[in-house]
Amino acid sequence: MSDVLLTRRSKMVRFTCHDVPARPGMAGKIFTALGAAKINVIHMFNAEHGENEGDISFSVGENSFEKAREVIDGIHDDIGTADVTIEHDIAILSFDLEETVCETVLGTMTVALNVLSRQSIDVRHIAGSRNRIFLVLPDAQADRASNILSRALKEDPIIHPI
Repeated sequence: MSDVLLTRRSKMVRFTCHDVPARPGMAGKIFTALGAAKINVIHMFNAEHGENEGDISFSVGENSFEKAREVIDGIHDDIGTADVTIEHDIAILSFDLEETVCETVLGTMTVALNVLSRQSIDVRHIAGSRNRIFLVLPDAQADRASNILSRALKEDPIIHPI
């Protein structure tokens, strides 16, 4: 049985702009400013907390940290964010759903979270598209998580209903 091929991006920094007002163009202001500074955003996520605000998270390579921090500091008041948190030493794992035994995005995400939680892997974020799953986790746990997922997603998973 072959392993699931996982792609890993290491030495990432994740910025989270908290309580960004829920108004059109707020994410655009952030990513336009980062683009103008020639910063490559590897992963982004928007979470709404209601009608009035939400969080916008994005990850950049460690080599872009200082420049990204300057950009966010420069537009902090313009976007109206309450606070910005920064997490260093983050990794992003991604894999193609076609290589797994699960037939759905949700099923694959469930198996991944279940097996990683049993091994005390701290998944900070999980997202899926039609054919890929993305996991954000501490860089120090990425190799172990990759090995665990590679085995678990090729086996016939048993999912217990909640």
